[in-house]
Amino acid sequence: MMSKIVKSESLHLQAYHLIKELIMNGELKPSERVVEAKMASKLGTSRGTVREAIRMLIQDGLLLYNDGFVRVYEPTVDDVVDIFQCRESLEVLAVRLAIKNFSDDIKEQLIANLEKTKKVKQDSAELGQLDQEFHTIIIEASNNDQLIKLLEAIKVKTHYMRISMVGGEFYPSFIEEHEKIYEKLVNKNEEEAADIMSIHIKNALDGVLLHIKS
Repeated sequence: MMSKIVKSESLHLQAYHLIKELIMNGELKPSERVVEAKMASKLGTSRGTVREAIRMLIQDGLLLYNDGFVRVYEPTVDDVVDIFQCRESLEVLAVRLAIKNFSDDIKEQLIANLEKTKKVKQDSAELGQLDQEFHTIIIEASNNDQLIKLLEAIKVKTHYMRISMVGGEFYPSFIEEHEKIYEKLVNKNEEEAADIMSIHIKNALDGVLLHIKS
């Protein structure tokens, strides 16, 4: 059962998170119209609150406004390629910066993530969460606030594309690649870590494109 608005947090932020959740879990489908009045009724809030939430989601790129209607973003194959190209360049930078800031705490976080990932079934939704967590640990270890913000927006779109276009499936070797990236981080081998991260993102793109075409 879907949550409704409560008074303890900014109303438009609550509406934003709730509508975003509907998009990310597939309850709102790609190209589906989002009608202000209906959404306000569903959330138990005002149209003004929903309007502000929609504005924020348009900024995120998860909703689009054209021909007088608001619709859920429907990514194209070109969109997927574009977003993964951006992700590749930025995550290569993130892993280079993470090496400079590498610490025992970051090492322990990555070890815990890898151990959990190996235990999760291949068809489990938790696999996607752990994949994102691995990358987030490295991104946050960059200590670059602008990079973190840029990659947060890209992460949301990447996850949405995977869910909406290929059902959230992962290519089999991604865990091995995570282990290789971890090894290079521990050894502070910047060039090899950057190369493996680049290959890792390219492989993720190929996996998405393969499922789209099939």
